[in-house]
Amino acid sequence: MILCLQSLAAQRQQRFQGLSPENGVLNLTQVDVSQTVYQVVNNWDFYPNQLYDAQDFAQGISEEKAAPEVSAAQVPYGTYRLVIQAQPNRYYAICGFSIDYATRVLVDGQEVLSCGVVADNAQDSIPQVDYMTIPLFSGEDGQIEIIYQYSNFVHRDGVFIQPTYLSTPENIQSLQRSNNLLSLTLSGGLILLSLYFLLCAGVEKRWDFLALALCCLLMALRDQNFYNIHLLSPDVPWPIKYRVFILIVMLLPVSVLLLLKSLYPKATRHWPLVVYLSLAAVASALLFLLPTQDLVRVSTTIYYLSIPYLLYLLVGVVLHYWKLRKLEGTDVLTLVGFGLMLYALVYEALLTGQDNAVTHYGFAPFGTLAAVFCTAIAIGLKIQAQERAYVESRSRSQMLEQMNRMNLDFLHKVAHELKTPLTVISGYAQLTGMQLASNHLSRETPENLRTIQTEAQRLADMVTKLMEYSYGRTSELNLDRICVSELLQNVRAVAAPMCMKNHNQVNIIDAPCVDIHGNFEMLLQIFINLIVNASKNTQNGTITISATDSERERFVLFRVADTGCGISPEVLPHIFEQGFSTGGSSGLGLSICLDAVKTHSGEIWVERTGETGTVFAFTVLKEDFA
Repeated sequence: MILCLQSLAAQRQQRFQGLSPENGVLNLTQVDVSQTVYQVVNNWDFYPNQLYDAQDFAQGISEEKAAPEVSAAQVPYGTYRLVIQAQPNRYYAICGFSIDYATRVLVDGQEVLSCGVVADNAQDSIPQVDYMTIPLFSGEDGQIEIIYQYSNFVHRDGVFIQPTYLSTPENIQSLQRSNNLLSLTLSGGLILLSLYFLLCAGVEKRWDFLALALCCLLMALRDQNFYNIHLLSPDVPWPIKYRVFILIVMLLPVSVLLLLKSLYPKATRHWPLVVYLSLAAVASALLFLLPTQDLVRVSTTIYYLSIPYLLYLLVGVVLHYWKLRKLEGTDVLTLVGFGLMLYALVYEALLTGQDNAVTHYGFAPFGTLAAVFCTAIAIGLKIQAQERAYVESRSRSQMLEQMNRMNLDFLHKVAHELKTPLTVISGYAQLTGMQLASNHLSRETPENLRTIQTEAQRLADMVTKLMEYSYGRTSELNLDRICVSELLQNVRAVAAPMCMKNHNQVNIIDAPCVDIHGNFEMLLQIFINLIVNASKNTQNGTITISATDSERERFVLFRVADTGCGISPEVLPHIFEQGFSTGGSSGLGLSICLDAVKTHSGEIWVERTGETGTVFAFTVLKEDFA
C-alpha cells in the first residue's frame, strides 16, 4: 500500500502549468494540451445575482461584470462565463472539485451538466452533490463558450473558487482516476488502521488505541473526496448529507485532543476538557437544529476552539515531564506530531481565513494526520519497550530462580561434604572414649587421634573454602601429583570408623606405586562417599578397595566393592542423578562422585551388582598423561 501511495502521490504532485484568461477569454490556439494538464485560474467573467444563458449573452446584456475583489462566497447566486479560443475541431475536457449546491453548466448554448435546481430564491433552489466534469469540442470556428450558473442558499463555503483543470479527455480521465484511487487508498488504509487500533484496544485494554481508531476513521471520512461516499446514497436528502459531513469535520479535532489527553492524563487538569467537550456536544446538537447556512460557522468555531486547548495540553505535558525529568524519545515524537497539528490549525485559522479550507480541503488535515501517525508510532515503540522489559524481567526472574536452585543444591552438597569428616571424627572419638573408659589403650589409639586431627583439619579447610565462596573469592582447584598407595592408606584410616556402625571391615588390596593427577581432598571424598554408600547396604560384611594399573593405559582403575544386598535393576539407571535416594538420604553422594570424577577427566560406573554385592569403578588420569 505504501508503494501505491508513493506512486499516486508522485502523479498528483506534478507541476500543473497555469493558464489565465484575459477579460473572460482563454486563448488555446498556441497551447498543446496533449501531454499536459493545465490549471485554469479564476479569471472568469462573473455576474452576481444574475442567471444568464447563451441567448442572453448573444443578445447583449446591460449589467456589468463584478469587480475582481467581489467573492462568490458572498453572493447567493450568479453566473460565470468563459470563452475559449482553441484550434478548430479539437476535443477538450474541463473538471473541478466536487460541488454541493445547485449548478447548471451550458456549453455553446447546450446544457451539459445539471446538479439540483438553480433558482434566484431559497425556496426553489435545490442543492445536490456532484462532480464537475465537462466535455468540450471547439468546432469549425475553434470557439467554445462555457456558462456556469449556480445558486447557493444553504451554506457559506462559496462556489467555483477553486482552480479548474483543462486538457484532453484522456488526460482528464487519468487525472480523475489518479485522484479517486489515491483518495480510496488513503481512506481504505485509514479504515484498516482504525480496525487494527480497535482490535488493539480490545486486546490491550488501552484508551489511547480507541482514540486512535476514532481518529483514523474520522480522517478517512473527512478525506477531500468525501463526497464519493455521498454519491453512493443518492436517495438521502442533501441537508442530511451535509450535516453529517460537517459533524465529521467538527469531531475530528475533538478525537485528536482526546487522544492526547488519554496519552497523558495526569499532565493537565480535567475541567478544560470537560468544558471543551461540552461545547462540542452543544455544537453537535445545533448542527441538526440550525439552518444549513450557519453550519460552517458553528463547525469552524469548534474547530478553532481546539487551538487554545491543544496549546494548553502541549504546554502541560512539557512542563509535567520537565519537572519529572522523564521525557523519553517517544514522548518527543508525540509532541512533535501534535506541534505540527497546532501549526497547521493556526496557519489555516490566522493566515488563510477561508471557511472552505475547514470544510473541504485545507492545511489542517495534514497536521492532524501527522499527529495521529506520530502518536501511533510512539505508542508502538512504547509497547515494544514494555514487551522487552517484560521479557527481560521474566529472564531475570528465571535466572534468580535458577540461582536459588543452584544455591540450594550447593547447600545440600556442602552439608553432605561436612557430614563425612564429622562422621569420621565422631567414630574415632567414640572408639577412643570407650578405650579410655575401660582404661585399655591400644597401639592404634595414637593413630586414631591423628586421624581425628586430620579430619578436623580437613573440616576446617572445607569451612574456609565455603567462606571464601560466600565472599566471591573461590580459589581454583589445584591438581597435583598424588601417590595411589598413600591415597589408599588415608582412605583406610577415614573409612574404618564409618564402617563400624554396621560391623563392616575395610580391606585395601592392590595399591600400585603409581602417581595420578588430581586433587587429594576431592579424590578422598569420592572414596568416602562410595564407602558410606556401600556401608549402608552391607551388614557384617567386607568393603574392598582396590587400584589397578596398566602401563599401556592412561588411567588408573579404582574399585569399591561390597558384599551387600546389591542394587535393584529399576533403580540402577538413576543412582547418579542428583537428589535421587531410596533410603531417606540427601541423594547427593553419588552425584558428587560423578562431578568429581568428571573433574579428573575420568568416568564412573557400576561394574557389577546383584545378591552378592555391588562394585563401583572409576578412573583417574595418570600424572604422566596429564
